[in-house]
Amino acid sequence: MKTAGIVLCGGRSSRMGRPKAWLPWRGRPLVVHVVETLRRAVDEVVVVSSAELELPPLAARVVRDREPHLGPLAGIREGLANIEAELAFVTGTDAPFLTPVFVKTLLALGRAAAPCANGFVQTLSAVYPRSALPCAEELIAKGRLRPLYLLRAAGYREVPSHELPDTASFRGFNTPAEYLAAVREAFPGAAARLEFAGNARRRTGRAAIEVPVGTLAEVLSRAGPELDLHRGGRVAPAFLVSLDGREFVRDARIPIGPGERAIVTDARSEGERT
Repeated sequence: MKTAGIVLCGGRSSRMGRPKAWLPWRGRPLVVHVVETLRRAVDEVVVVSSAELELPPLAARVVRDREPHLGPLAGIREGLANIEAELAFVTGTDAPFLTPVFVKTLLALGRAAAPCANGFVQTLSAVYPRSALPCAEELIAKGRLRPLYLLRAAGYREVPSHELPDTASFRGFNTPAEYLAAVREAFPGAAARLEFAGNARRRTGRAAIEVPVGTLAEVLSRAGPELDLHRGGRVAPAFLVSLDGREFVRDARIPIGPGERAIVTDARSEGERT
């Protein structure tokens, strides 16, 4: 029986403050890590994302969620509609500890199945049959948007966590503190890079320093007293900060992960006056 992996990364990540898909993990964006893990366990991988989210290159088919505001059930529907396999393992993008053996163990049951830990069914670390697609459509039309409704309709098997290997596979994170705790646990001494350009470089006399991972505010504080880089949870108006030169950020509460570059430059030099 052919199997698939479906990765949901269309959420707003509002509590994280930045897209989880781009959080660094083992030297690459988290969504890349999750896709590569799934590729070792299944025949095809589909990533369901929102139209607004730019993704790194992936060894997977990327589809856009037609209704991302409806939550994960709509993403599962989109994934099931775009696979050829009969069964799909569904995961969120925040699954850094996912292992191929965990995925294969659940898929080997040959039916809808989900782990249960501490009384909670892990609906975003579960197996859904492609045949459940019409039911997903019906549930969404009725406003019944919990993935558990789809699992129940598919006659799923609830699997106690003690019967599964590598149960950290369904451990995720929703906040900067949870992500940073996972990073520090997995990579003790993990560091990021704080780089300076323009006025920031002139005032510090340095091009870059290595700093421990932390929130952007914590990372910026490592620049020393000569710079006032953040105020009230925001980057100070006189400066801009980009992540790896990819995007500018203002929220100093977001997490900065291992190997990530926070690049500080003068806002005026970029033509921005805030």
